Amino acid sequence: MKFLVVLLPLITIAFIYIMFRRDGDVKKVVISSLLLLVVISLSIMGNIMRSIAPLFLTHIVAIIFAYGATIYYVLKGKFVWLALVAPLVTMLVYLLLVWVGNEHLPLL
Repeated sequence: MKFLVVLLPLITIAFIYIMFRRDGDVKKVVISSLLLLVVISLSIMGNIMRSIAPLFLTHIVAIIFAYGATIYYVLKGKFVWLALVAPLVTMLVYLLLVWVGNEHLPLL
């Protein structure tokens, strides 16, 4: 399983390079690279959600879909916004639950 964590971004980088060599579109390369960095960043930040297991599992599934949407954008050039925004939504739900559940913060 750990080898997939390293192998899948490398495969995506290879796809980005291959599509750049084929199309020569710099804008698509930049957007694809940023999408990949965002998905990787959200997956790393998602580890703070382990205290709420169902939300953590939902976040992992959303990360998988977002990774698939990134690959789809690299290959086809079309965004799948729902899949790309889903990990961000799960992160925001977690932060909202933590903020509401924390009694030490003063209400605004």
